[in-house]
Amino acid sequence: MSAPDNLYQSNSGTIQPDSGDDTPLTETAKTDLADLGAEVSQQAAALGEEAKAQVDELAEKAKGMAGEQKDLLAKQLGGVSDALQKVAGELETNSETSAHYVRMVADGAQRLTGTLRDNSVDDILGIAQDFGRKQPAAFLGLAALLGFAASRFVSASAQRPQTNGSATSTSAERPAYANVSGGSTGGGDARI
Repeated sequence: MSAPDNLYQSNSGTIQPDSGDDTPLTETAKTDLADLGAEVSQQAAALGEEAKAQVDELAEKAKGMAGEQKDLLAKQLGGVSDALQKVAGELETNSETSAHYVRMVADGAQRLTGTLRDNSVDDILGIAQDFGRKQPAAFLGLAALLGFAASRFVSASAQRPQTNGSATSTSAERPAYANVSGGSTGGGDARI
């Protein structure tokens, strides 16, 4: 049996179409493949842009929250600094040495408050990174000290349950008893 003119037999013994007649089919496949590749690239670029926009939005929200916390910290630290200045003023009459040290701490707290108020979150992070590079041992010590102080602050401000050994107790803490009279056999207290 002989094959038609546009078919040929390959080395493997299978009959293949002649390559001379498949040019329009190959060109169509190449065009479709190129179009598909372009569409995939466009969709990938659009997804990348959308992801970048969402990451930027989240970063801005995080910066906003960090800025609010920075402002709150600056306000609280300013209050601590003012309180330390008052304590230093009161200590000056009794102990000038103690007053001097308290005033030094108050001045440091005041400078830190000013730094927090006057700089953005990014600037503060840059300052901390520079300090960490220049003074790594001091940076680690300060971080440990701040961590300890924060944990003490949190544990001191936590709500603690009252102990049962207190001298005064409320009526809600006392068990309720009723006097139940048992007639001629006598009465007793019964818990209700």
